Amino acid sequence: MRFLFPMCLMGSLVATAAVVPQAPAPPPAPPPLTCEGPEYRQFDFWLGTWDVVPNPATAPPRGVPAGQPPATNIVSRAHGGCVLIENWTTPNQTGQSLNIYDRASGRWHQTWVDSHGGLHEYWGGLENGRMVFLGQVPLSAAVPVAGRRTVRLSFTPLADGRVRQLAEGLAADGSWSVNYDFIYSRRQAAP
Repeated sequence: MRFLFPMCLMGSLVATAAVVPQAPAPPPAPPPLTCEGPEYRQFDFWLGTWDVVPNPATAPPRGVPAGQPPATNIVSRAHGGCVLIENWTTPNQTGQSLNIYDRASGRWHQTWVDSHGGLHEYWGGLENGRMVFLGQVPLSAAVPVAGRRTVRLSFTPLADGRVRQLAEGLAADGSWSVNYDFIYSRRQAAP
């Protein structure tokens, strides 16, 4: 009889252990964030190595002087394909921009800096096949006051593979005037 009690107790412990609920399995880890969606490829038409000149259809006002080489612009993907980095060089200035699709806002962002201390910030997106940004840029050094003004940038892929970049400034009366109008032509490989 003295063995029966411990056996009954053990049986009841096993039965009790069998009905104790187990903790649920942890949820699966979320997939890693990537930049693979089509929204991340909207600005791919700007990738490449380019010669950049004023648009001959609208030049002057700012033409390239005779004998001066065109500006150079190299736009490439970086950081896992998430960022477009632009590096540009003119005879008098250099600069760079970082361009990224911001998944939180659903818009593109561009931060632009140059060798003259310029800082431009733009937000925008694809509109009717062209990338359009709106931002605040520093006033020209020729202006006697410090401040910023609103600028609209548009990048339009052309049928022949070139790209047009148009920068327009917003005037106090609400009209837009051209700051510059450039044509990007893919640089030809050296023979």
